[in-house]
Amino acid sequence: MFTPDTIIDSVQNAKKQFVNTVFASNESFKKELTKLIDAQTEFAKGQVKTTLSIAEAMVKNASTYAYAK
Repeated sequence: MFTPDTIIDSVQNAKKQFVNTVFASNESFKKELTKLIDAQTEFAKGQVKTTLSIAEAMVKNASTYAYAK
């Protein structure tokens, strides 16, 4: 089953593979791009987690409100 984290990891790992293939001769540039990709990965996972938390809270509150009437 695909989860948001596995999808994010797949895309980010593809980026890392591209960097390792294209910039194989320039180690310092490759290292910096890999750090950027890692930062993007953490940011994307945080955004998904936050969005899912907000959606869950909205559904919970809407359900509580709907059943209260």
